[in-house]
Amino acid sequence: MQTINFPNFSGVRCLMMPFIQGEPSSVPSMYAAYNDIISNTFFKRGNIGFLTIDESFVQAGQPHRGARAKFGRALHTEAGKDPNQNYRWGSGGGWGKAPHRVTLDRDVKIILSNNIDDSCAIWDSTHENTSEDGDIGYAANVYPYVDATFLKAGEVHEIGILTPHESLPVQESCNRQFLRIISSGVHGREEYFTQNPFVAFA
Repeated sequence: MQTINFPNFSGVRCLMMPFIQGEPSSVPSMYAAYNDIISNTFFKRGNIGFLTIDESFVQAGQPHRGARAKFGRALHTEAGKDPNQNYRWGSGGGWGKAPHRVTLDRDVKIILSNNIDDSCAIWDSTHENTSEDGDIGYAANVYPYVDATFLKAGEVHEIGILTPHESLPVQESCNRQFLRIISSGVHGREEYFTQNPFVAFA
């Protein structure tokens, strides 16, 4: 879609915070360093979206989200699927835990970007038979790295809720900045979602 320039690292963090896409005035001032990105990176200006900014230190040899993976690779889809074929989000204090309080429409889209070369791999595929929590590390043999696209720093990619992607170990210890914007079509909220005083969302 485009390339963005991340601001200076400050350790700021928000998780699935509702906001108005394309409108930085709908985001609290503590995230003001991301105003240019918010202004120019969106699916549909004026629609509700869900913003994640995760600035954190990552140890060499570790993936950004690897501690949550059940298998040797942190390969996953954004949504899990329950036995009733509902697309859903993990709960109970973190990704991949039940019970689930959030469901997603099938056509929900996700924007991903980060500031470290080759720390995220994406496959041009749809993994319909995902797990209940979205962890698909059991299917790693289906997604060899030779078929992956490796994100470069600042590259913005659009994926779907069933697109296989993987957080990869970083080569050197670093401050990693991760951006995710999720489109409208998310229903419900988890306790750990960041609340926004400017945008109410049940």
